[in-house]
Amino acid sequence: MSNGEPRPRRTHLLDGRRVRISDLMDANLLKAGDDLYFQQRIGDPPHQATVTERGRLRLQDGREFSTPSKAGAVVARRRAVAGWSAWQVGIGGRTLHQLRLQLLRDVAAEVTANEEVPRAETAAVQRRFGVLESARSEAESGTPRTMTVREFIGLWDLEDRDRIASEQIDADLANHGLATVPDFRAVSLDRMIRIDVLPETNSDAEAEASEDSSEATAPEMNEESVDIGLTLDNLFSHKMALVSVGPTASFEEAITAMEINDFSQVAVLANPHTLHGSVSWESIAAAKHRDLGASFSDAIDRRARDRVFDYDTRLLDVLGVLQQHGFIFVRDDQRKISGIVTAADVVRKYDETATPFFLIGEIDQELRQLIVNTFDEDTVRNACLAARLTFKSLESMSISQYQAVLANEACWQQLGWPLDRSLFVARLDELRKVRNNVMHFNPDPVRPSEVVKLRHFLNVIRRYTGR
Repeated sequence: MSNGEPRPRRTHLLDGRRVRISDLMDANLLKAGDDLYFQQRIGDPPHQATVTERGRLRLQDGREFSTPSKAGAVVARRRAVAGWSAWQVGIGGRTLHQLRLQLLRDVAAEVTANEEVPRAETAAVQRRFGVLESARSEAESGTPRTMTVREFIGLWDLEDRDRIASEQIDADLANHGLATVPDFRAVSLDRMIRIDVLPETNSDAEAEASEDSSEATAPEMNEESVDIGLTLDNLFSHKMALVSVGPTASFEEAITAMEINDFSQVAVLANPHTLHGSVSWESIAAAKHRDLGASFSDAIDRRARDRVFDYDTRLLDVLGVLQQHGFIFVRDDQRKISGIVTAADVVRKYDETATPFFLIGEIDQELRQLIVNTFDEDTVRNACLAARLTFKSLESMSISQYQAVLANEACWQQLGWPLDRSLFVARLDELRKVRNNVMHFNPDPVRPSEVVKLRHFLNVIRRYTGR
């Protein structure tokens, strides 16, 4: 929803917040005292839980849990259970997921009926809700919808995956009992994914694996999206197939494959799932040095089989291996060897981040110097407090605090710049979001247009400060 527009009641449930038991109670779809049943195995008595006044599930032994997934995992003695689909209201009644979908349909209808909401926003809500409902039906019928990550995030009118956007997508998926396979956050934009029913091994309560009943009093914090960070799959393009040779290849074949692709090594694969090792200029030279009559098999470095990592492995976890060996292999969600990541790929990725990182650093320094030279500490503190921001010192200010000071009309007048305050502050807010993406290692690179904005903004500050 756009800032400043009236929001229909409960619209936040369509804006990236997971539905909770308390939401069903507020909508009169569930009430305190209702008994829920989880039939784990046919023929066994069902597990039972009762809805409490606080919107929690109380098991028969008295333990209470804030999410149905946690309660289901505990009674089933399993690491994870898709609790929304498991618990039914009454024996044979509707599942919590079915009640959740009814609530979401009602909220979507509210948005549509509210004439104060712009029609474009209404259409976007309805379109997204309809796509996710259809995707759920397709997944349940065994024919899950497939698309690239780029096409998928386009359903939310996004071009990249910043942290806030990813959290909204993750919540919308969870509210429909869906997940992407592989996880849309862990792979590159051109990777094909499928929208499937949320598996129990990836349920929205997997993080609640502990059976410690002390968690019953903790705030609802586990059915939230996880910050994945920069993964191996985000380092190579899926538009280019993995180059490999077979274990019975010749030196000429391996050398040609490296030459025409400007590679230093190629994979040696018997089939997509079986890596025999790698062949590189280094391994060929070493084999020939040992024996001029060495065969191609002698040049295969079989130690490379120990350097295979899953696609969603965080880059930070394998930097040491990359530094030592120069490259590693990546395995996709189907357990196929799908790519190779080299030290050069890491340098390229960090280079994409370096330019905006340094520009942001310079903007930060210029703004801090501007504020320190123009305003006293009390003026800055009052401007931050008026914007409901804490303030410790001039030396520890953040971009949000710079924004609060420059957005303050009295401060802007004291600055004396012949510029439009609202436009200047709006651009600073744009750059704050770019800064957050860079600092949180958004897997998608900063767009060239945003780098240009950073450069121009820095130049404007320097021009008006005389530096």
